[in-house]
Amino acid sequence: MKYEQLKTLIQAFSEPYRGTIYHYTSADGVSGIIDKHEIWMSNTAFMNDTTELKMLQNAQTIFKDSDFTNDAVRREWHEMLERQRFNEDRYMDYYMASFSRKKDLLEQWRAYGNFCIGFDARKLAVRRQVFLYSCLYTENDIRKWILKKEKMDEWKGLVDDKEKRNGAYNLLYVASMKYKNKHFKSEKEIRLIATSHHNWSYQNTPEMYEDDLPIHFRRHPVYGFPVPYVKFFIEQHENDDNTKRMKETEKEMKQRKLREEGIKPRKLLSITEVIVGPMAHQKEARAACEILLAERGYKNVKVTVSSIPYRGI
Repeated sequence: MKYEQLKTLIQAFSEPYRGTIYHYTSADGVSGIIDKHEIWMSNTAFMNDTTELKMLQNAQTIFKDSDFTNDAVRREWHEMLERQRFNEDRYMDYYMASFSRKKDLLEQWRAYGNFCIGFDARKLAVRRQVFLYSCLYTENDIRKWILKKEKMDEWKGLVDDKEKRNGAYNLLYVASMKYKNKHFKSEKEIRLIATSHHNWSYQNTPEMYEDDLPIHFRRHPVYGFPVPYVKFFIEQHENDDNTKRMKETEKEMKQRKLREEGIKPRKLLSITEVIVGPMAHQKEARAACEILLAERGYKNVKVTVSSIPYRGI
């Protein structure tokens, strides 16, 4: 397989977002992100949206066969529907952190907390197996996006059927990550997504799972029991040494990765600004954020306060 040509095609699907994206969070959330230089990505099986990552496979009437010009995409679409691919067997392997294209939104303050952190999106999705996708909210939008991508010039570099089917699989995989329920459209979401396998399907090839982020657990405020999450951070130095990995069992690898994660030096995140939302003691909250940012190396990050006249609770 001409891997580099396939890689070029897959990269063309991602459409990395350029600009500032905003993460709304609680006081504990803003403290953890700035203090530890990490973002917690929650397992999508426990999100508020019960249709998370399931919208595309449930849109069975979105295409007619005559819509497709790329035969590989047409065949992969039918196989996805027949086998419930992407989410049926692996729906508990996805982890996500949500951002918005808009700052200082009343709906976001009400739903997610009193602090909003701005990030430079270009510098955020820099780890292997971590991707940044902009959401689409209607059948028409996701349909147009897929049909546009199936006609890209990058397909011409793939010559055999296996390569084309692999490309088609990745196109629909990305589409399933981008497609979100229309009732959440006002959030204008950009999502950071990673895959981490809690069960290994291929025990004889442990190197396949080396890039998986270690899985942690935290008590969920609604469910009341521990739910899985992973930590996104930017490493100071990436280690590409594979010499010791081939002989590890699944348990040994997972334990090693947890140990290594705890001691890896982290770079500063691409924080551009912090906004203090509508709340009591805004002035004091702003001062606390300024001190925290300065002490953790974010000396040039500006802190502002929302002017929305919402009393909150």
